[in-house]
Amino acid sequence: MPVVLGLLCSGTAMADSGWALFEARCLVPYEHIAPADVRGLVRTDGGWARGGEVVLITTPSSCTARGATADLATRLAARQAYVEISAGVWQSHLWREPRMEVVLDDSGLTARETDLES
Repeated sequence: MPVVLGLLCSGTAMADSGWALFEARCLVPYEHIAPADVRGLVRTDGGWARGGEVVLITTPSSCTARGATADLATRLAARQAYVEISAGVWQSHLWREPRMEVVLDDSGLTARETDLES
């Protein structure tokens, strides 16, 4: 069952704080084949919240920073560990199996497990 958390910010602050939240709580743990980091968050009806605001959506195989945005080409290309496989979808490249994906869509930024191998 998905766990829902949300993020309310505006403009540049949303993009910046959204990326920081995503990177710390979703991306880095998933890169290390670990679950999402929900320390310090409070479990609410179907989700985890910070300060009463729902901020993440988690499932056993994904973690989404709800409402977060980022220029993935800039953020992930700098890591030199991801390749863009389609618009808004980046995949780990040769360093992690199974591969993981990072997706930017209407729900926010998502790190998710795949069953793909090199």
